[in-house]
Amino acid sequence: MNENLMPIFWVGIAIPILLLMQRWIQTHLHGLSLLLTGKPERAIYLYAIILFPGVLLHEASHWLTAKLLGVRTGSMSLLPRRTPDGDLQLGYVEYYRSKTLDPIRESLVGGAPLIVGTIVILFIGFNVFSVLDFAQTIQSGDMDLVTYALANLFDTEYILLWIYLIFAISNAMMPSKSDRRAWPAFVVAMIILAGFVFLLGIQNEVANGLAQPVLLMFGYLGIAFSVAIGVDLIFMLILFILEATIGRIKGVTVVYGQSGN
Repeated sequence: MNENLMPIFWVGIAIPILLLMQRWIQTHLHGLSLLLTGKPERAIYLYAIILFPGVLLHEASHWLTAKLLGVRTGSMSLLPRRTPDGDLQLGYVEYYRSKTLDPIRESLVGGAPLIVGTIVILFIGFNVFSVLDFAQTIQSGDMDLVTYALANLFDTEYILLWIYLIFAISNAMMPSKSDRRAWPAFVVAMIILAGFVFLLGIQNEVANGLAQPVLLMFGYLGIAFSVAIGVDLIFMLILFILEATIGRIKGVTVVYGQSGN
């Protein structure tokens, strides 16, 4: 495979991995909350509190993007609730789908949490954990340097807080079903645009002009997703141990159905 295409390839793999990990974490986080509280209603609120920083960023991203794009907004909530179809909704922002709301703007509003969440994770990764330097150290294969880099990593000030923020943000930044509502129309619009570019015979010029920015964007996405996957793996292990330990102490086990509840 062309080395330049590796960022795109990795992002394509990382997205389903993140979605699967997010589903597992949210399911077992709710299960752990149920073990601790003993009541489903209380478990929902404890679960929402744990992910609150990510939920806040998610809904604020929707609201701010809508305002910047001139989309009329309605009410906003950061309180968890059950939707009519039984899904758990941790928050929402209402916006009005008028005749003037095109698929591009609606897609940007829906995808805003993923964009903003990625930027925040990159900011923490670059400025707090120096992930690029750490990755280069690992690639060097020098175990002394790797050990030294790990020691410096764990010596980061407020490390638990930063890791928790990455965890909460990464598990709330993926667009929901309602956020993806306009994406099919957006894809159709892009296909039509590509058709016009092809008919005009300028596809090579457009491709050459977009190649570098697109590869750069996917490179940053890949770094952010890698950081999120690494942090999620840590929390999955913690959740597994806590759920098994508390379940053994209380003598109960959470049984998960096919829906993940």
